[in-house]
Amino acid sequence: MDLTAIVAQTKRQMAAITGLSPETVARFDREEEGWCIAIDMVEHRAIPRTNDLLASFEVKLDEQGNVLRWKRTGRFLRSQGGETG
Repeated sequence: MDLTAIVAQTKRQMAAITGLSPETVARFDREEEGWCIAIDMVEHRAIPRTNDLLASFEVKLDEQGNVLRWKRTGRFLRSQGGETG
């Protein structure tokens, strides 16, 4: 499975699990048991968009790109940016 397919699958899975809209993949790392992806997702849309509330998630995946576990690592306003790990 290539990188783009893993990212797309992760976005779909996290949207289904959390009910949130995926925004940005901030990090993608290879690990012993698969992959680790940091993804930002929209928790609350606002007007203007700079006031959107985003949540950062760390997602652990197996070799096939299936979610093994995930955790929210932070929340931030779009205008503030967000740096995790």
